[in-house]
Amino acid sequence: MKLRRWQKALRNTTLYILSVTIVVFALGMLSSGRSLHGNELKAMPMMSTINQAMHIENDKLVDALLSLPTQLPISRVKWSDSGLLSLDIRVAASIHHPRIIYEELYRWLHFSFYETDNINRLELRVIIENKERRQKHVLLALDSLRDQVTASVLNELVQNGHPLSVQAIRAMRLSYTTLWTEQFGARVRL
Repeated sequence: MKLRRWQKALRNTTLYILSVTIVVFALGMLSSGRSLHGNELKAMPMMSTINQAMHIENDKLVDALLSLPTQLPISRVKWSDSGLLSLDIRVAASIHHPRIIYEELYRWLHFSFYETDNINRLELRVIIENKERRQKHVLLALDSLRDQVTASVLNELVQNGHPLSVQAIRAMRLSYTTLWTEQFGARVRL
């Protein structure tokens, strides 16, 4: 009777080891992309943790823009299938420091050129609103191209870059209005 238990335990252990070996072998073959029936490589769908670039389209534009962590509200959006995104964002007349504006420019430029695959040009205007007078004025505008906004240029916006370097202003094609000078007192001469 003891011999039968021992044989049964040995048989179960052998089956278990054989099953695990087959599963490990099959998983190894799958992960290497090789077929179980030969040595040819096959395309295998793989899961990736790398975020793929978003593709902007008219019917998904609002959803894409609303998902962004921006601080300033959008007052106008226009999308062109040629890769042009035009935005107006609003800022209150009570703003006293340009840091929030520069952070917002960083978010929009990063989104446009690093998180999407089909925005080639970003036209953005920062509109300052005086609700008491019911007036809106352009404070700052940019007309940036994907291939001109490098990571170092982009980082100037969030690295206490007030005022920004002339190179960054030219790369982003950034335009300050006289209202900017009145509001913040600093302007770079080109």
